[in-house]
Amino acid sequence: MPADYATLPFDEAIRFFRQKTNLNTSAWTDIWQEAHDKSFVVAGAARDELVADFRAAIDQAISEGTGLKAFQQQFDDIVAKHGWSYKGGRGWRTRVIYQTNMQTAYQAGRYAQLTDPDLLKLRPYWQYKHSDFVADPRLEHVAWSGTVLRADDPWWKTHYPPNGWGCRCTVVAIGKRQLARMGKDGPDQAPPIEWEDKTVGTRGPSPRTVRVPKGIDPGWAYTPGRSWVEGVTPPPLPGGLLPIIPFAGMPPLEPLDPRPVSSDRLLADDLDDQAYIDAFLSEFGVRAPDRWTYYQDVAGEMLVISDALFRERDGSLKVGKRGRAPYVRLLADTIKDPDEIREAWAEWGDRRVLRRRYVARWQIDGTDVPLVTVFETGPQGWVGVTAHSVRTAAQLDQRSRRGAALIYRRRKK
Repeated sequence: MPADYATLPFDEAIRFFRQKTNLNTSAWTDIWQEAHDKSFVVAGAARDELVADFRAAIDQAISEGTGLKAFQQQFDDIVAKHGWSYKGGRGWRTRVIYQTNMQTAYQAGRYAQLTDPDLLKLRPYWQYKHSDFVADPRLEHVAWSGTVLRADDPWWKTHYPPNGWGCRCTVVAIGKRQLARMGKDGPDQAPPIEWEDKTVGTRGPSPRTVRVPKGIDPGWAYTPGRSWVEGVTPPPLPGGLLPIIPFAGMPPLEPLDPRPVSSDRLLADDLDDQAYIDAFLSEFGVRAPDRWTYYQDVAGEMLVISDALFRERDGSLKVGKRGRAPYVRLLADTIKDPDEIREAWAEWGDRRVLRRRYVARWQIDGTDVPLVTVFETGPQGWVGVTAHSVRTAAQLDQRSRRGAALIYRRRKK
C-alpha cells in the first residue's frame, strides 16, 4: 500500500504549515516556488474568508490525518458557503489542493529532519526514492530513483521532491555503512540537468516563459521547506530593499519617536570584517567556535542568526556595505527590540516574494539627527540598511514601512 501522508502527521510538517501566511490569488502562477514556503494559497480563491476556511480544512488534514474524503466533504461545504466558482472538476480540484499541501508539508518536515546536524553527521548522504504506487510514473523520476548524493550536493536544490503535480517521490538518509552495503565507495555523480523553456499561465492574464529542469513541472524546481529551515540566513542581496507591492486600505503611518541610545553601541570604522561579525553575533550569544543560533523574535518568528548574514554568495565576507559596519550592534538591536515588524509582498524579478522587515529609529548621544535602521530578510537574501541625514532617514522610513502590513509594534514607555 502507498504511504498516505495524511495519516502520518508529525510535528515538523505541522509547524511548517502553520507558519504560513494566507494570501489571496487569482491564478496558480501568482506565487512561485520558494514563496509557497511562507504562503498558503488556493488558486483562484481571492477572498480572505474563503482562503481561511480552506486553510482550516487542510490544517485539520495535516494535524489529525482526516484524509482526502473528509477534505472533499469540507470542500463541498466551503464552496456552498461562499458560492465559489472554481475551475476544473470537483474530483480533480480537491485532489490537487489536498495532495499538493500534504506532499509539500510532509517533504518540508522531512527536510527539517534530514538536515538536523546530528543526523547529517551519521548519514551525510541522501538517496532519491521513486514511489512504486504512482499510476503514471514520470520516466525521469524513475531514472533518478536510487541515486545517492551528498546532502549538500547542488542537485537537490532543484530536484528535492515533490517534483511536480502528484509526485510522491521522497528522499532517505544514507550512512557510510549503508553506502558500502550498496557496493558503493562514495556517492554517485549527480544526474545531468537539461533545462527547457516552458510557458505558464496561458489561461490567465499574464502568461510567461520560465526555465525548468527536464522532468520537473514548472513551479516545482525548489526544495519545499528549505527557505523555512535555512532561508532566514540567506546571503546578502546585491541591491537595496526590494520594492513593495502596495495594497489597498493601508492606514496612515504612525510616527516613530527615536529612542535614545549611547554612542558606546557604535563601533570604530576601521575594524576588520570579522570583528564586526563577532560583535553582531555576540548580541545573540553566539561566540566562536559556534557560528549560529536560533533566535525567536518578539512576534514569534524563528530566525537563524549566523555569519552567513555577512557572507556573499561566493562565501567571502562583506560587512561594510552602505556604511553599516559601525552600526552592526544597532542592527542586532533592531531585530531584538524593533519599533515595528512589517511583512510585505515585494517584486523579485517577475515574481512576488514575501519579505519581513524590522524597523527602528534611534537618537544617538551627541548627535542631532535620528538614525533609522532596517533589517529585511526573506528566502532571496537579506539587507541591512542605515540612514543618518534628515532626508535619507525620512526616505527610508517611508520606503520600508509604507505598503507593508504591520505585524508588531513596540509599546511606548
